[in-house]
Amino acid sequence: MEIKISLDEYADVPFIKKLLSQIKGITSFELSENDKTDSWKEIEKSDEFKKLIEQSRNEIKNEEYVEYSDKLIDSIFKK
Repeated sequence: MEIKISLDEYADVPFIKKLLSQIKGITSFELSENDKTDSWKEIEKSDEFKKLIEQSRNEIKNEEYVEYSDKLIDSIFKK
């Protein structure tokens, strides 16, 4: 069984680690940072995403973009 706990940036992590290590039944625990994954629906609904899409549309409309060669794209994505 697993329990996931989310902490804010002000959490006393050393204290929480010590507390968890002393609780009976906890065999191990793992700490990780920024492992939140958003669903595509959450991303599409975000204001930041909408701003980026609008910015991209404006850049395309105003011809403010750079076209890259297929060879460069293939080398970046290792095709």
